[in-house]
Amino acid sequence: MAGRDEGRALRYSNVAIVLHWAIAALILYNLATGLFGEWLPDGAFAFHISSGITILVLTVVRVLWRLTHRPPPFLPMSAPERALAHGVHALLYVAMLALPLTGWAMVSANPPAGSPGAAYAAAGKPVRKRGPIMIWNAVPLPLIGPINEMGRAPEGVAGQRDVHERLETLHGLGGWLMLALLVLHVAGALKHQFIDRRRQLGRMGLGRA
Repeated sequence: MAGRDEGRALRYSNVAIVLHWAIAALILYNLATGLFGEWLPDGAFAFHISSGITILVLTVVRVLWRLTHRPPPFLPMSAPERALAHGVHALLYVAMLALPLTGWAMVSANPPAGSPGAAYAAAGKPVRKRGPIMIWNAVPLPLIGPINEMGRAPEGVAGQRDVHERLETLHGLGGWLMLALLVLHVAGALKHQFIDRRRQLGRMGLGRA
């Protein structure tokens, strides 16, 4: 009984576990479609934006949950391992917020529909009617006003394009950083599980804690 109680004390809460795996699944989808989309079937990218905004919302919920609920203690490990684990976790949270925000800003960095800037940007190009970006085909995504409004006038289109390119570069670099952090995170969990024999995976609902 004591061992079972100790296992429960080392296990994350059900809410934290659901948030962890939901965000993990969405991140894997976005990394696959964002970094390796050219090798995937057509249409694989369709929900990339929806998934990114959902990651942002769930990460905010997860941060609020973490601030209001004490997580279980770390399993025994050396001081360098503990410092690395804390650093990777912190950077993962930063990436989970920064990547969706840069993506949101990037889709906002286009002239407002129907504006003189939009007509100027589309000059000589095929006319395409664009409706609002829909999240999961259900909720329209509001654009970030200051970034979107940069291109309302023709003279602002060039500056807005420059902002778009910089955001695209940051977003791409952030994707590779996220991939590296995930590799470190998974490697650490597997090391504790199979080398240190610490039942690390059970803390996140996979088997006994």
